Amino acid sequence: MPELTRRRTDDRFEAWEIWYGDVQVGTIAQQDWDPNPERSGIWKWSCGFYPLHRNECFRGEAREFDTARVCFDAAWKVFLPRRTDAEFEASRRQKQWTANKYALWDAGYRNKLGRGPIRCACGAMFNPGIHEETMAHIEHITGRPAGT
Repeated sequence: MPELTRRRTDDRFEAWEIWYGDVQVGTIAQQDWDPNPERSGIWKWSCGFYPLHRNECFRGEAREFDTARVCFDAAWKVFLPRRTDAEFEASRRQKQWTANKYALWDAGYRNKLGRGPIRCACGAMFNPGIHEETMAHIEHITGRPAGT
């Protein structure tokens, strides 16, 4: 079973992504931008991942990072046992689909997505709305492996 890991996301302010293996399962970030001085410096945390419904996720606030981390850990202990392998796989597929969509945009296919099949650099036609077909051709079009 994977362990939770934490990754800093931005050097400009305190923001951390929480990962469970290869799936991002939450964040802990300091809210320094709030114009209300009493709320400035609040740490917000969330426990959950897309494409789950918002009602299946947990979130909260704390004055200190360590308190936010403890709250996240408590929520994680409730959240994880309710999750299925299929939900984690759906999150992986969604992440890969999004990466492939942006790769196709960068390759000049932005206006063609959602309008039926497109022609791959290899000459074959494929439907970018079908994950498996896109995976088979994304490297031909972008020059990089799927999901990168």
